[in-house]
Amino acid sequence: MANLGKFGALRTKFAGLVDFVTIYIAEAHPAERKHFSGNFDIATHASMQERIEAAKTLKENAGEILDGCPILVDCMDDRANLAYSALPERLYVVQDGKITYEGGIGPFFYSIEDVDSFLSKQV
Repeated sequence: MANLGKFGALRTKFAGLVDFVTIYIAEAHPAERKHFSGNFDIATHASMQERIEAAKTLKENAGEILDGCPILVDCMDDRANLAYSALPERLYVVQDGKITYEGGIGPFFYSIEDVDSFLSKQV
């Protein structure tokens, strides 16, 4: 959630020109692994309902940043995550059903600024 504010600013900048969608995938830092203190207490999802509840937690905590942005939830077989190599986070631009921008894997190669630059040249 560290880049959520930047993502919200990107959405605002390109509102009406670009559609944004968030896909909630497997929990990158489940509570039982104790990667971070003070993180959300979300365990590895054991069911689709648990994954949906985790996505709701994201939406509630993101507040206005994700207001109006659909949040889709990946199936328990992780097909979206596997197809897009998304764990823990990744940005894509899809135009007319084709991937035209594939960002690096986050958090270290995840660049909202690069997406901003790419979209600025497209619209």
